[in-house]
Amino acid sequence: MCNRPRPVAPLPLSSLLIATALAVTLAVAGCAPASPPPLAAGTGTLVVALEGFHNDQGTAIVSLFAGPHGFPDEVSASAVTLKAEIHEGQALAIFPGLPYGEYAISVLHDEDGDGKMATGLLGGPREGFGFSGFPDYRFGPPDYATVSFLLVEPQREIIIGMRYETARRQHQEEGRSTESRRPRE
Repeated sequence: MCNRPRPVAPLPLSSLLIATALAVTLAVAGCAPASPPPLAAGTGTLVVALEGFHNDQGTAIVSLFAGPHGFPDEVSASAVTLKAEIHEGQALAIFPGLPYGEYAISVLHDEDGDGKMATGLLGGPREGFGFSGFPDYRFGPPDYATVSFLLVEPQREIIIGMRYETARRQHQEEGRSTESRRPRE
């Protein structure tokens, strides 16, 4: 028995056209991404509790984004931006009358009052920051899709924990990890 490939008879043109039309129909109908269901009309209030500020200096700049454009640091591209007073390591931001929809939040602990993130020599953040959701990220900020959430009820409350990269580096240099600061269960 020989292992030579056998010649394949060409398909008639009509069969080829039918197969192509079927493949295109299946691709368009079955594989097209489904559009998300429409949200109910309405408005809600978003209550954002901010925790874990290292000090009460400055203010918390809380920016609410209604899409990925400008997220997380172009405050001018946000739907709404509020400044919240910090008391005993906590702050509260309330966004009333928001149309139901998808949003994401970025927070800056503006300790020096200049309205922007203070960075170190290599661009690392020197002030606290936070995001909606609990993103797991190592380098750079998370993307909008990772931290977005839906507002589809009259009131929604979320909690955002502040993060300080300078503190993390200091703990690493001292031989203490962030794991050792977590409460034991």
